[in-house]
Amino acid sequence: MDKLKLIAIDIDGTLLNDEKEVSLENREAIRRAEAKGIYVILATGRMYRSAKKLGNLFTTELPFISYNGGLIREFNDGKILMQKDMPKEMARPIFTNLKKYGLSTNFYIDDHLFGDEGNNNIKGYAEYIEVPYKIMKDEEIFKHIDAMDIMKMVAMGDEKDIDIFLANEREHFSSNLHLVKSLPFMLEIANKEVNKGNALAKLGEILGIKASEMMAIGDNMNDEEMLDYVANPFVMANGNELLLKKNYMRTRSNNQDGVAYAISQFL
Repeated sequence: MDKLKLIAIDIDGTLLNDEKEVSLENREAIRRAEAKGIYVILATGRMYRSAKKLGNLFTTELPFISYNGGLIREFNDGKILMQKDMPKEMARPIFTNLKKYGLSTNFYIDDHLFGDEGNNNIKGYAEYIEVPYKIMKDEEIFKHIDAMDIMKMVAMGDEKDIDIFLANEREHFSSNLHLVKSLPFMLEIANKEVNKGNALAKLGEILGIKASEMMAIGDNMNDEEMLDYVANPFVMANGNELLLKKNYMRTRSNNQDGVAYAISQFL
């Protein structure tokens, strides 16, 4: 077994407990890993500006992965090391289709959050990740998505409506877009090449670290490619049942210091 050199940690449902807190045990485990020279980074679906607020957990200011692998950016100076936006020609048709299924849409443009008119989900979501947002009418949205680069979209609504959309439309859009549920009521939509596994491979190239020297810890389907990529994958006890059925190592839940427990297996 190769020596462990990097640990990638998801945020929501993994590093944070249900009270949106990082436990003392998790904080101390991260510091112990760093003290042994192991890089510890975040790999999250969150926006860069939201994830960056957790930077005080780390003694080093390494690049981290946000937007489910769409962006690798430095903590300290904000330098972008990799960015993959949605194909412009796909933004308008998928937004139009989502509306047909009664789903509201969040748009992520230049690390800012926008929502469509009648979006009843964005307020609670924005409060949870602690970022401001703006609601736009469809005409304004079309102007933005036709003219500007979009990191990703997130469709939000009833789980059954998202599942119906996927059953009917996934095949049509999947040749150009990556569609994955990060929560039962949230469908992440991004560039076809965007996932945490691909981003971790790119970050490994930058840092000179192989997959065999990496650990990853996650809980949901947007973590799957990352867990498949590394030699030492851990799924949280509170994780998605599909991930729990796979051949990953299992750690404790996010309310039982699961990150600290996983790290302790290698320290």
